[in-house]
Amino acid sequence: MGRLLLIIPLLLAGLYCAQTAPARNELPGDTKELSIKIDGLKRTARVYVPAGYDDHALPVILLLHGSGSDGRSVAWQSRMSEAAQNRGFVAIYPDALPLDPEQPASANNPRVWADGSGRGYSGSHPENDVKFMSQLVALVAREVTIDRSQVHIAGFSNGGSMTFRLATELPGLFHRVAVIAGVSWVHPATWKKQDLLYITGKKDYIIPPDRNIASLPHAPIQLQTSVNQTLLQWMDQCKAVKDQSGHYIPGDLAGRFKQFQCQNHSIEYLELPRTGHVWPGGQEDPVAELDATAVVVRFLLDRKS
Repeated sequence: MGRLLLIIPLLLAGLYCAQTAPARNELPGDTKELSIKIDGLKRTARVYVPAGYDDHALPVILLLHGSGSDGRSVAWQSRMSEAAQNRGFVAIYPDALPLDPEQPASANNPRVWADGSGRGYSGSHPENDVKFMSQLVALVAREVTIDRSQVHIAGFSNGGSMTFRLATELPGLFHRVAVIAGVSWVHPATWKKQDLLYITGKKDYIIPPDRNIASLPHAPIQLQTSVNQTLLQWMDQCKAVKDQSGHYIPGDLAGRFKQFQCQNHSIEYLELPRTGHVWPGGQEDPVAELDATAVVVRFLLDRKS
C-alpha cells in the first residue's frame, strides 16, 4: 500500500505536466475546439479532422482520457491525431468535468468521468456525461461528413471505465470498443454487446489485472470490481478461437494474446508483461512494448463486421 501511495502523486503530477505539453499542430488537418451546454454545464472537446478526405464519409474514434487528465493531454500522449491523418478518420477527444465543475480544473480539482465508481460531481450526475457523448457525436456530424455506422470508442484508465459505461448505455451509437487499463463499474442486465479489445499491463498497480480494485485516485469509492469480472460481463456463449496469433500483435507478445468468438461479438485480450499504468507506446511510456494506438486503430477500423 505504501508503494501505491508513493506512485499516485507521481502519476498525478505526470498527468498534469502532460496537459501543459506544447500543442504542436504540424499535421495538415484541422483541429477544432467544440463546446456544448449539457444541463447548464459547458462541456468541451477537441476534434481532429484529417486533410485530403473531403469526398468521404469518415469513421470516428472517440478517445477518453484518464482521471486528472484531459482531451488535449490524451491526444498528445497517444498521437491519435497522427493516426487519424494517416488512416482517414475523425478523432474526438472529450473533456471530463472537474470534481467541482464550478471551479477550473487543476491538480486539486481533477477531471473525472462518471464511470460508475461514484467519484466527484459526475458520479452523482452520470446522465451529464452520457448526454454529452451522444450530443457531441451529433454536433460533429453537423460539421463533418461522418459514417454513423462506424463510430467507435476507446478509453484509458478512468476513460476506459467510462468507455465500458457508454458501450452499455449507448450501444446503438458505438460500433466497436477498445479499453486500456479500465474496468466496468456498472452491471447492466443485458445490452447489445460490441466487439471488444482489452489491453492491460502486468505491472499496472492502479488497475491490476490479477486482483480486485477497491480504491482509486482522487476520491473514495464504495464498490469493488476487477478486470476478470469486467471481462466476464462481456462473455456470452464465447469460445476461444483456435488461431490465437493475432494478425496485428507483435510476435513476441503472441503468447499474451487471447481471442474469443461469442454469439454476436468477439473479444480480444492482451496482457503486456512489463507495462504499468500508461498508454502503451505513448509519450510517457518508458517500456513501449506495444504501439497501442496502432493496434487500437487497426482493431476498430479493420475488423470485418
